[in-house]
Amino acid sequence: MMQTKTQSRARVQERPPIKVAFWAGSFERAGTQQFLLELLKRIDRARFDPIVMSTLRTGELISDIESLGIEVIEFGTGRTLMSPATICGFFRAARFLRRERVAVLNCMLGLVTLIGPFVGRAAGVPVVLNNQRNLSYWMHGRSREAVYRFVNRRLVDAVLVNSAAAETELLDRFGVPAGKVVSVGTGIDLRRIAEARVGDELAKDLGLSGRTVVGIVAKLSPVKGHEYFLRAAAGIAKARDDVAFLVVGDGPRRETLTQMAKELGIEDAVVFAGARDDVPSLLKLMDVFVLSSLSEGSPNAVLEAMAAGLPVVATDVGGLPDMVIDGESGILVAPGDSEALGSAISELLGDPERAEAMGRMGLTLATDKHDIEKVVQKVEGIMDRLLDSSRGRMSGKRRRSASEDLRLEQ
Repeated sequence: MMQTKTQSRARVQERPPIKVAFWAGSFERAGTQQFLLELLKRIDRARFDPIVMSTLRTGELISDIESLGIEVIEFGTGRTLMSPATICGFFRAARFLRRERVAVLNCMLGLVTLIGPFVGRAAGVPVVLNNQRNLSYWMHGRSREAVYRFVNRRLVDAVLVNSAAAETELLDRFGVPAGKVVSVGTGIDLRRIAEARVGDELAKDLGLSGRTVVGIVAKLSPVKGHEYFLRAAAGIAKARDDVAFLVVGDGPRRETLTQMAKELGIEDAVVFAGARDDVPSLLKLMDVFVLSSLSEGSPNAVLEAMAAGLPVVATDVGGLPDMVIDGESGILVAPGDSEALGSAISELLGDPERAEAMGRMGLTLATDKHDIEKVVQKVEGIMDRLLDSSRGRMSGKRRRSASEDLRLEQ
């Protein structure tokens, strides 16, 4: 007897949700990890059963993930990729994936995107995805580049990117076929930014009451170029004593940067706020947002600043020119140039009307292009299509290839 479309649809809905494993390193409050948290909050649990894997079970976001009823499972690594501890950890990960019958492995960040696809294929996972959400500044040595090239060209079904710069790097530097690279965008929680409130108490606690605030939100790591932000701050502080500089984030360079602020004589003007879970409220304290990175993909922090209606001063690297329209929603400067950074900040501080107009433009761009809900739906659609292609291959039926599906998706 022929089934109706309604009966067929009902049968699909009765299937248990497919298991999807998201594999990252650690879970500090940084861009890719924050994106993963937002994705996990919104993923359709009727269709997908998410699992989170880590190589180091540390970071502020672990409790947030586990509050969603999702366990974070550690598969530890040693000091090097080829150490016994690392090899043992990856064997355990493969056994876990096979035992849990994971249907999609989504490798999110850093070294996991080098080794994770090998583990997924060894475990027989039907669909293996890589993510490139920044540029490969972290990759050193020809051997790693060769592995990354092989993984993305031969092992994974697709590489999900969040910027045109990341896509270009995959195509031009690593020779990944265009049909395998899929742009999903950089999504942020617009509602969380819009609903954030800031009171006098928060400004008072941070010592910012009555002051003009220039802020940066970024992990305190070398690639973020905080030293150029601090040098720019020192130049501005010589001309104005009403400006405070708010540094939000934590990381390995905190002690170095704190000492640098003292040496520059601006320790009273700089507030190191550490890693925070109230970033939307902190953005509402700022008058100008800055990102001084030496390399970037498509950073969430800039989008959140735009969604908060702030003018942005950022470096002209990676995906930032795709996000910040120079002269309209902010000002772009060359990386590593603290003088140009300071000049751009001073320009906006001296022209509040222009700064406000840039903030309005940024808000419009963030609202139109970067809603997290749309990004999650796109990721879900890609997983569905690749699984459909995988089932077709296993059943021996002629289906569109994964690359054909992704070209249609784009």
